[in-house]
Amino acid sequence: MVDPVDSISACAGCDLRRPLDDMGLCAECAAKLDRDMIRERAWDYSATAFFHYDPKDYETLREKVIAEYGAAYELIASQKDVRKRRKGKKGSRKQ
Repeated sequence: MVDPVDSISACAGCDLRRPLDDMGLCAECAAKLDRDMIRERAWDYSATAFFHYDPKDYETLREKVIAEYGAAYELIASQKDVRKRRKGKKGSRKQ
């Protein structure tokens, strides 16, 4: 059995020292990630969708999450933000 004190480290999401889950996230960041997966319709990666909802009710769950927490991602970067960072001139690095 693992001592809970041994699993206290810096959260991968917020960098605060808290007890972590198996993905290295504190409870607050794990909930944010779960809501982001629901927003993105990544039903296979959402614990909430997997354990509590029938697949035909997934869109209702998504609407509830957006109504309560908003449509913006809380933890993961949007695809639009990722594309912006990658744009740039090739070979523009200084040697």
